[in-house]
Amino acid sequence: MTRLSQRAMNNVVIIAMLIMIALFNLDSLRPKSNIVQTRSLLPEDAYVLKIEHDGNSLERVGQQWRQKGQINNLTTAPDMQFSHWQRGVLTPATSIPEALSDVQPYIIVVWLAGDANGLVYAIYPNTSPTVIKFENNWYTLANTELDKLLPWIE
Repeated sequence: MTRLSQRAMNNVVIIAMLIMIALFNLDSLRPKSNIVQTRSLLPEDAYVLKIEHDGNSLERVGQQWRQKGQINNLTTAPDMQFSHWQRGVLTPATSIPEALSDVQPYIIVVWLAGDANGLVYAIYPNTSPTVIKFENNWYTLANTELDKLLPWIE
């Protein structure tokens, strides 16, 4: 029976450890798939402070909501408007209409407590279903309508 020298045994241990490290990290070595998934319009458990669009806003005042802007007599109450934002769902878009390049989107910024930067949504009007670009991904709006999210555009 041949014995391995101390140096050869160290090399065997090192190679065995490297193989074990590679096996344990195999999932992180594979490329990630960029599959866009359905998500809620607002992040789960987010504390929203303000939703702004074109000089109009929906603002949190204590536990209540108030609408500010150019139009005073809106058909949607502030708390109902916010509930539509909460129930809205973003579904990955299967196809984007070519005419979107000619459409000027509504830019909406949602400010969350603790975040220095707001969430920016580009909502394309007059599309059915409503098309939204968020975080460089294309979605369609489900579970609510655009005029309920932004009652001042009616």
